[in-house]
Amino acid sequence: MGRALRPALSGPSLLALVSLCGCSVPVAANLDEPNANQAVSLLDQGGVAADKERDPEHEGRYRISVLKADAAAAIGVLARENLPPEASPGVLEALGAGGVVPSRLAEQARLTVGVAGDLEHSLRTLDGVLSARVHLAIPEKDSLATDVPTDRPSASVLIRHRGATPPIAAGEVKRLVAGAVPNLAPEFVNVVMTPSLTAPASASTLSRLGPLTVSRGSSALLRLSALVVVGVNLSLLGVIYFLWARLRRLELTQMESKAVGTGPSGRPHK
Repeated sequence: MGRALRPALSGPSLLALVSLCGCSVPVAANLDEPNANQAVSLLDQGGVAADKERDPEHEGRYRISVLKADAAAAIGVLARENLPPEASPGVLEALGAGGVVPSRLAEQARLTVGVAGDLEHSLRTLDGVLSARVHLAIPEKDSLATDVPTDRPSASVLIRHRGATPPIAAGEVKRLVAGAVPNLAPEFVNVVMTPSLTAPASASTLSRLGPLTVSRGSSALLRLSALVVVGVNLSLLGVIYFLWARLRRLELTQMESKAVGTGPSGRPHK
């Protein structure tokens, strides 16, 4: 929004507008670009104008900023849509943490956590999925045992999605999870899908202010700021016109004085 105003305003006008509008405040930070784009889209659907910008504290990451008057509404929309998503370690992160020589049990536990995290990441990339949790129960395998273990792996998946219709069928989720865990059959995967009952606010809460689209909560402040900017510009024009008129009168007075002080021959009167 600030970029859209910059070409039209400069000097005192821009300073007046910035001081009256108040600084924008970040409502989400340290986001990757897909999550940042999704947050901007969801805020727009929720009636809050947002801006995606580079996060100065995290290289290669983004943050979302809104006007101070819209911060509470923006935080509510992002919390309802589970953005930013809760971080879950993947296989590489899970195996990278721990002691130098981890035990076999600790290694299996970290591997289980990492596989579950990767599955959650995959499910969250689906359009309409707000959150996903995967719980894996993988029995410990004894490498020295010769008999087939009686305990089989199992899994439970909880998905919260937008709207009444799930974005993915339960059978597809079962096949996805079973394919990531050795010896896990799809029938041993329990899937629970819950819809988000709170619908996002209508986009009609956005209003137009010239070429800008802002939330209604900010439109009144922007209109007042625009009126003040116009008043400042008119005042500057008035001062410039006053100075020009005074200078013009001085020039005319000097010309009249010279005309009165010289005769027809161009010589001064005695």
